[in-house]
Amino acid sequence: MNIELTGVSASFADRDVPALDDISLTIDQGEHVVLLGPSGSGKTTLLRCILGAVVPQTGAIRVGGLNPALPSELRAIRRKTGVVRQGNDLVLGLRAQTNAVLGTAPTWGMREWAAVLRGSIPSRYQERVHALAETQGIRALLRARVEHLSGGQRQRVALVRAVLAEPQLLLADEPTSGLDPVTSQAAVDTLREADGVTVVVSTHDLTIARQFPRIVALRGGRVCYDGGELTERDAEEIYQGTAVSA
Repeated sequence: MNIELTGVSASFADRDVPALDDISLTIDQGEHVVLLGPSGSGKTTLLRCILGAVVPQTGAIRVGGLNPALPSELRAIRRKTGVVRQGNDLVLGLRAQTNAVLGTAPTWGMREWAAVLRGSIPSRYQERVHALAETQGIRALLRARVEHLSGGQRQRVALVRAVLAEPQLLLADEPTSGLDPVTSQAAVDTLREADGVTVVVSTHDLTIARQFPRIVALRGGRVCYDGGELTERDAEEIYQGTAVSA
């Protein structure tokens, strides 16, 4: 799914400055993009606008040609979108493996529902769930209830869930928060291997950002950099000054 933002601005009552200020941005189908920038720069708000969780005051957004401000079109967008949120949104009281398959629930028949109610993984997803969990180092934790997992382990369950549904669009907000360098790299590799899927990832980590072909940096709610190769000077300007698009 491609993404088009035209003159998008969004403000919140508790902030004196806009969270997003006249953002225009196009992301092509299948493109992998990192959103970079200091805290409060608008990265999470931008992702939430794409997902329809925030409706901008001005401007237009189209995701796969659909308008996320319209409920009927938003439902169609979300059915095709995998999401990894900061802090994740797993269902407490359920096993990790159950949370991992929840994103596929709209396609379940009676057998899948029966398997999940028994606490199992539906047979057609077992191999894929185990493979993804293995890459994230959480296969041994699949039968654990998510409230017994650490924040980083929950984050990896959320990533497995997002990828398992085979979305056309994958949005990941700080997907490596709480992870050590090895598990962070495993998460990044999984996102980068999503061929043909439009991937948008927000991060503070320059090492991660440089692994993606396109970096869009925000500062003060505006795009201050849009390019590929990110130099140390570029990074300093993004975080300390006024960067310009490459």
